[in-house]
Amino acid sequence: MRRLGTPAARPLPEAPPAPPETGLEKLLLFPEKIASLAGSGAVPDPLYPVSVELSLTNRCNLGCVYCSDAAIRGRPDRLDHGALKRLFGDLAAGGARGVVFEGGGEPLLSGGFARAAEDCLAAGLSAGLITNGLLLFSGGAPAGLLRRFQWIRVSLDASTAAQYRALKGADGFGRALANIGALCRLGPPGPAVGAGYVLTSLNDDPRPLRELAARLRDMGADYLQIRPVVDHPELESRRDPDRDLAPALAGLDGPTFNVNLAPLRENLPAGNLGLPCRAHSLSAVICADGRVFVCGRLNSDPDFPPMGVVGPAPGDGFGDVWRGDARAAQSALLLDPGYCAARCPRCRMTKYNRLLAGLARIKTPDFI
Repeated sequence: MRRLGTPAARPLPEAPPAPPETGLEKLLLFPEKIASLAGSGAVPDPLYPVSVELSLTNRCNLGCVYCSDAAIRGRPDRLDHGALKRLFGDLAAGGARGVVFEGGGEPLLSGGFARAAEDCLAAGLSAGLITNGLLLFSGGAPAGLLRRFQWIRVSLDASTAAQYRALKGADGFGRALANIGALCRLGPPGPAVGAGYVLTSLNDDPRPLRELAARLRDMGADYLQIRPVVDHPELESRRDPDRDLAPALAGLDGPTFNVNLAPLRENLPAGNLGLPCRAHSLSAVICADGRVFVCGRLNSDPDFPPMGVVGPAPGDGFGDVWRGDARAAQSALLLDPGYCAARCPRCRMTKYNRLLAGLARIKTPDFI
């Protein structure tokens, strides 16, 4: 019998779920950038991007049927050590936070991957990696280096070995999964480890997808990010994320693991919802030949040629490109809602633009 005045025992609250590492909430980490974006008119946001997407090579060891970069295979890789070292110093001095080594091609096929990553980290930048995972822990990507990355995401894109062969043209499913497990064993501390999953009509069966998510969770991965296929409408899945996938994946989220279905909803609208694209300056794209693009989704549009080229010589630094006339002209196009509505394809930046547009309409900015 409980004595009077003694509070009844309350159950301990459940631990909060793992945050979505690719979610909209991350904007809160960059208040100065948000303020600069929200205040931008026709003048481009002057602050450096939060992070830069960097391709070291255009070569790839897979042939994914949905690849958006297949047309650039065979283009030369021209970013040498001097150009990269200068780039990292420029980015760090300008206030950028991180560099994502990604495609283009498969980053670990670049003979200079390890040296580039070391130079990036030495400059004080954080490093991320998007890889197909097949070459992890080989000579160019030793465990000691990978452990120092802030995050590594393996583009798995299949729930079974048969799906992997059909989508990627190789028998690499087992090796990619084994290397994800090895990445998970690097910490703590170690990188946040995730698996990327481009949802298509060839890999959207909910049952094996749930089995894969549970396997990733049990091996210690941080998240599974599921996003829609782009640029290949013939491969689009008809699965509804709320009706078909969310119930199948229910119960897998927890304090250390997240199944992120949000991109299936957020990345689908074309035309940027008829909003101005202020969020384009959150990132910039640097190709393996040194060309810098304002947008990774419009880099094949004739209105968006390279803003410039980075290299080792004076006058071809990232800051020169970022402050240049070409960027100002392209940013002006992207700040025109009518232009975005007519030209923008599906894009992950749309969710940020929706948030920024909502902030601009708030009538009580001095109150919570």
